[in-house]
Amino acid sequence: MGTPYQPYYAHVPDQAHYYGQPQPYYYPPPHPGQKPVPRYHKEQRGSGTKWCLRCVCCCCCCFLLFILCLVGAMAFFILYYNPQKPNYDVKKFAVKSFNLNDNTLETDFKVSVEADNPNDKISILYEKGSMFDVSYQGTRICSGSGPEFQQPTKNVTMLNISLEGKNDLNPNVKDSFIEDQKNGKIPLDIHIYVPIKFALENSKSKIIDVMMKCYIEVDSLKRDKESKILNKICYYKVNF
Repeated sequence: MGTPYQPYYAHVPDQAHYYGQPQPYYYPPPHPGQKPVPRYHKEQRGSGTKWCLRCVCCCCCCFLLFILCLVGAMAFFILYYNPQKPNYDVKKFAVKSFNLNDNTLETDFKVSVEADNPNDKISILYEKGSMFDVSYQGTRICSGSGPEFQQPTKNVTMLNISLEGKNDLNPNVKDSFIEDQKNGKIPLDIHIYVPIKFALENSKSKIIDVMMKCYIEVDSLKRDKESKILNKICYYKVNF
């Protein structure tokens, strides 16, 4: 027979035994071959949880402070700069050249687009890559590009865009075109894409896409003559 198990008591000095202090814990002796159970105090076991809670609270406070700073910066930007989107409109449509031979159409148009920058403290940079085109019944008849320049604050600039093209028309489109010429009402679609940037003092924004679509109806397309715009419906959007 082996040695009988004896209870084990943790030794605590006598001077620690007064009212309010924890009593010594009873730990049963380990079985033969079993590792002793670590003797942790209750307060030690809870210290890890308290540290995690403090860490979570600190992260939440930092995140809240970041959000408040971001909101404050946006509010300052809006109140100080008062940003407004630019306005665009097609004002004139002129014909430099117009030749319809058999089913081949050669055109050279000039479209005048008014660009209005209403901002007091923000100028507009017109970047490379703008596209302008005119189509009739879904068939593109001419296209071109706009200039690169910086539009100052509180400014209205007229963009005179030259559009050239040489295209083959199918017989149905050609007949419809001739008929509209006789009636004095020629429907045309104008599509415009312009990449711009907002310039704020010493900084610039990312590229912002301006897209515009205008449906116009002109009275005629005669060489060296400005066409009269009978009807006009324009839509445009600025993608920030």
